[in-house]
Amino acid sequence: MPKGTVSQETFRHELTSLPGGFVELRQLSYHEMMRRRDIASKLFTEQQVSRNRKEKRTEEMLRAQLEIMNVATMEFEFGNCIVNHNIEDDNGVLLDFKSPMSFRMLDPKIGAEINRYIDDLNQEDEDDLVPLENAATSSLQDGLIEPAMITDQD
Repeated sequence: MPKGTVSQETFRHELTSLPGGFVELRQLSYHEMMRRRDIASKLFTEQQVSRNRKEKRTEEMLRAQLEIMNVATMEFEFGNCIVNHNIEDDNGVLLDFKSPMSFRMLDPKIGAEINRYIDDLNQEDEDDLVPLENAATSSLQDGLIEPAMITDQD
């Protein structure tokens, strides 16, 4: 039977931004990838709503929020993908990538290099992705999305 679970194999990368430094990474599971997506973005939208209730018309504003959570996503990825490393602070203590304080001290070049390795390891197959120009945006023929006014009639 074919194996369908995430590999426990780790991948060692020598850091060009830190001579003598290395990170050993593991791939995220499907569940972890979905959690990463949940962390990565939230939606904010605002819509005017008209309601007619017993001869009284009211206007309400419905709101939702979009947050881009780069820091939270990076903390999740580093904390879950880095299984071993030799990166130390100024006192010779290994950085703990499960602790947000380590990221405040981390050299940005080193962080960016590690982030590239993590991204490469956890990219979805490009064959599974729909190019943006081909993605369905709506059921309208011209592909535009028309805003709709929500009304509630009693």
